[in-house]
Amino acid sequence: MIRRLDLTLYDWPLAMLTVGINAAGMLVLASAAPNPHLWKMQIAWSGLAILAALLLQLLRKDALYRAGPWIYAVTVLMLLAVLFVGREVNGARSWFVFGPLRLQPSELAKLALIIVLAYYLRNRDFRRLGGYIAPSLLALLPIALTLVEPDLGGALVMSAIVFGVFFVRGLPWRHLLVAAALAAVVVPTVVWPHLKPYQRERVLVVLNPARDPLGAGFQVIQSVIAIGSGGVMGKGYGNGTQAQLGFIPERQTDFIFSVLSEEMGLVGAVAMLLAYAALLYRLAVMAMEALHDADRLLIAGVISLVAFQLLVNVGVTLGVAPVTGITLPLMSYGGTSLLTTYLALGLAQLVYRDRYEQV
Repeated sequence: MIRRLDLTLYDWPLAMLTVGINAAGMLVLASAAPNPHLWKMQIAWSGLAILAALLLQLLRKDALYRAGPWIYAVTVLMLLAVLFVGREVNGARSWFVFGPLRLQPSELAKLALIIVLAYYLRNRDFRRLGGYIAPSLLALLPIALTLVEPDLGGALVMSAIVFGVFFVRGLPWRHLLVAAALAAVVVPTVVWPHLKPYQRERVLVVLNPARDPLGAGFQVIQSVIAIGSGGVMGKGYGNGTQAQLGFIPERQTDFIFSVLSEEMGLVGAVAMLLAYAALLYRLAVMAMEALHDADRLLIAGVISLVAFQLLVNVGVTLGVAPVTGITLPLMSYGGTSLLTTYLALGLAQLVYRDRYEQV
């Protein structure tokens, strides 16, 4: 069940890309954070996240999969508990608060969902619609509880994980077409009417930020100005006027990419996106080299987690996606988010290391 740490078995390209992006994020955060305390807290969380990812490597793959249902059950209970005893932050009751520390159960639920779906779907037969019932219920429970908080961003990330794992598992095209048609009906008739007014406004602002330039559209407008004003080479580290003068709200979390683009310019932004692309490419190679379906599906879930957050976060800063509170992996301020990303990448490392072992 427990194995000793062997650094020769690590996938070093994955490790170096992860720590490199995190380190670059720390530099940007040092410039973006409105309070130096946030930067110091993020350093502490980075150390804790690295330690947690290393300790995860003590597990064997079979022990991880056996623990999957228990991890899933605990996170579901945490999602239930936070609705009653959690701290409300920005209108969502999503956090447990322990003194200076905050824990967001929906972040840990993403990991549990990846593990349990990967193991459960490894031998699932989707030729009949009945094969979707049990895994769909497993997926919908944490998503529904996260929506109740309400945390739309977290629910969307979980949905992306589910889609990614199902897609890699292999679905009949006719079933994908049925799902697309169902979504086309459900979104305007069920989802849209039940969105809160501020959530609808965020979607409408994407189409026309000028409809509310001092309200819902303010963040997007200021972000686009910051990115555009950075030019090719940027204004220089710590010299971004939009960021340093406080025009970009939540610049240490949702809009940290705007700070990077303003101060480092197109060159810095493209370099960072290439680093993310290399990270995702390495994960894709690991998935293709995995010998067992469960391992391949788990890595696919990790790819979906990182890729979806990257695309949405950058899309928000460019004004092509609605503001949903989704952070930039490994860069944005947030301890639970950083810990979740490190653990997710640690899961990919673990099953890749043990890829020759039977599930």
